Amino acid sequence: MALSRRCKLGKLASLPIVKTQTSLLLSLIACFAVHGLDAQIKPPGNVRVPDGEKPSKPFIWSERRLPTAPELFDAPDEWIGRSLQWVNYILEIHPPSIPEHPLRRAALIRLDDVLHIESAPRKELVQKFFRERMERVIAEIEKTRVTEGMRVWKLYNHGFLVRTPAVSFSFDVVPGTNSPGFAVPKEVMERLAAQTDATFISHLHGDHANQDFARTMLDRGKPVIAPEGLWKDRAEFANRLTYPERSTTKVHSIAIRDGAQTLKVIAFPGHQGPTVVNNVHLVTTPEGFTVVQTGDQWGDDVPGSDFDWLSQISRSHRVDILFPNVWTKGLDRIVRGVNPNIVITGHENEMAHTVDHREDYTQTYNRMYGIPYPLVVMAWGETWLYRAPGAR
Repeated sequence: MALSRRCKLGKLASLPIVKTQTSLLLSLIACFAVHGLDAQIKPPGNVRVPDGEKPSKPFIWSERRLPTAPELFDAPDEWIGRSLQWVNYILEIHPPSIPEHPLRRAALIRLDDVLHIESAPRKELVQKFFRERMERVIAEIEKTRVTEGMRVWKLYNHGFLVRTPAVSFSFDVVPGTNSPGFAVPKEVMERLAAQTDATFISHLHGDHANQDFARTMLDRGKPVIAPEGLWKDRAEFANRLTYPERSTTKVHSIAIRDGAQTLKVIAFPGHQGPTVVNNVHLVTTPEGFTVVQTGDQWGDDVPGSDFDWLSQISRSHRVDILFPNVWTKGLDRIVRGVNPNIVITGHENEMAHTVDHREDYTQTYNRMYGIPYPLVVMAWGETWLYRAPGAR
């Protein structure tokens, strides 16, 4: 007899006696398999889904996850380990490029699958994968001399290091999430500090601002450029951080390498939401290359909003590379307003976020779809060389 979609144990009990134990078991499995498709997935115990993100489909637990494949709450170490080895292999043989090799996208999406396991930040295999990629990229930075263009290394979250023949500088450098065993050791971050002439902090949140790294830079006599008032209540940072005036026009000269070189900087007066001060830094190198990093820029599209100046940056500045936070509202308007030669996205897979807010590469591709600018999508520890305006 056919089982109903919502079967009851009572119905199973009424099955004819002639049914074998095997067929009864198969019917029971089929019943619960079908019933399971209707059951709403429950979020992990430590996650509260806001009302605006309540799911519309039973196979997700947050509406934010609808454009991407559903995540797991746990997975076998064998699958995680083999997946991460394959990701490493594919990214090694197909480094960032324009156009992007299709296997790279497959590898980045598999990385999404692993990093969107709810318990991923606590998984030893994931921690090892992150630390090894970070340690390897810092060793690569230490031995790499740039003779042309700009070389970009993607670090963690929205962190980048940019190097030209004349200078090196970095954005939003942090060692990783605070999950025990995840972040790279302090001595590794000290090696990174030795390789950057100045570092920029967009705003106060811990996935963009790290006091240990800032302290290391300051102790080496290197400028830390930060939003006004950052850590002003801590005596060790008093009068040591550089707070550029937030303006759409004022150009600051930041001396580096004991005054031997200068970075030209504009700290655009951005925000994350209505209250958090977030500098959108435009940096021009001695060679004339210009980059923009947005931090967690998220302005509302209303009169007097940040879009009023974001949409006009290209009228006064020729920008080579834009590093946007890929989840930002109005990403297409920001990209068009900056009008860069290249877009290199950031903020994918911040592991300190709950799994529903770990922005994934799948959503990067979705959000950049139809935005007609060359795109470079990078994983932790990857590098790409920008040679000249219009060069590929």
